[in-house]
Amino acid sequence: MNTRKVVLDKNPTTQSTPVINEEQIFSNLPDLYQAYATKVFHYHYSRVQNLHEAEDLTSQTFMAAWEKWHTLRDPDKAVGWLFTIARNKGIDHIRKQQHLQSEELDDELIQSTNTNDPQSSAETWEYLMDLRQHITKLSEKEQELIRLRLVGELPFKQVSQVMHEPETRIKKRYYRLLERLRAQMEQE
Repeated sequence: MNTRKVVLDKNPTTQSTPVINEEQIFSNLPDLYQAYATKVFHYHYSRVQNLHEAEDLTSQTFMAAWEKWHTLRDPDKAVGWLFTIARNKGIDHIRKQQHLQSEELDDELIQSTNTNDPQSSAETWEYLMDLRQHITKLSEKEQELIRLRLVGELPFKQVSQVMHEPETRIKKRYYRLLERLRAQMEQE
């Protein structure tokens, strides 16, 4: 059995993930893990805001994927399938913790936008905190769309697979959501 050693980047602020062709077909779980473990971790971290819980959820996601790999009928949909598992694990976790509100963007990810200019950093920080407040007011479904698209970095095709909705509807909802957030931010 050919195994690979993969080190999961525990710092959600780093952007060192490899560039993946979104049309890539994954015929085995180790390749899928290699390509998406960090993104799945960031996705979970954006929900739970806890490093250890995000690590546990990431492990649970890939364990479930390992156990259910035989159920994957279409390898070109492996990424959407994986994020569906991740989403379900996250929902289960939230139910167990009885948290009705979920956090969508983590502070460490926001802090990664820091520059050497203190004034610019403060303005960016303030803007992102305002944005975060607006996002928490969105419905869970809208927050999930933001998480999958921005934190999980999934293309629309895969977001539509995870959310079980047509890609055109997902795109329309996403862009309308961004426009609504932009308008709300400009009113302040």
